[in-house]
Amino acid sequence: MRLVLSVLSGTVLSVAAAAVFALPSAATAAQISSSGEVRFTSDYLYRGISQTDEGPALQGSLTLSHDAGWYVSAWGSNIRFGDGSMELDISLGRSWSLNDDWALDVGLMQYRYPKGDNDATEFNFYEGYAKLSYQDWQLGLAVTDDYFGAGVGKFWYLSAGWQQSLTEQLQLNWHIGYNKFADAAEFQTFLGAEVHDGSGYTDWILTLATQQWGVDWSLGYAGTSINSAACSALCDNRWVFSLGKSF
Repeated sequence: MRLVLSVLSGTVLSVAAAAVFALPSAATAAQISSSGEVRFTSDYLYRGISQTDEGPALQGSLTLSHDAGWYVSAWGSNIRFGDGSMELDISLGRSWSLNDDWALDVGLMQYRYPKGDNDATEFNFYEGYAKLSYQDWQLGLAVTDDYFGAGVGKFWYLSAGWQQSLTEQLQLNWHIGYNKFADAAEFQTFLGAEVHDGSGYTDWILTLATQQWGVDWSLGYAGTSINSAACSALCDNRWVFSLGKSF
């Protein structure tokens, strides 16, 4: 985990350096803030599919934010597919509070998989995203033309989320997403197996979250619409437990 955090720190600082130096020096210190998190999860799910072969993951994130809404962040996790053992995601974006109810977040993210398959750039890809929030609801769209760099071209991810406070310390979160490939052949290439579900699939997760003793705890139940013959156990319904510490 120390290695993950070291890489995250160096990545965020190097990517942010140009933006920081471009700001007026007198205002920089007051306008820039930092935040981060360290998290353990029983299974790292990405859009419903296990990235750790149903095993646990240690994850960390670091973010630098400017008062104007700009931010740069890095997020890292161990993984278990191909020949790689780490994922590092770097994002640059801007968020706006449109009014008391509405907010917008737009950015570009690079997914990096060092030595993912005997090639340091084998699985790397860029993805543009936009998220529109209204009170406790959120709609999202992510688009790329080189999904996972694995012979898959255009890909779209449409998502919706909702959160509700059940008590002062207990929150219910719901997320659903639709993964759209250009056609069934590219979906089959992505899974590496024959597909009987058209050119896309749905993923979802329902989570209970709380904070106790300064630690964030969550328990979720997740699944996908992919049939078991096409994805074996990596896409099955499952319980996911996680705990994290923000700083």
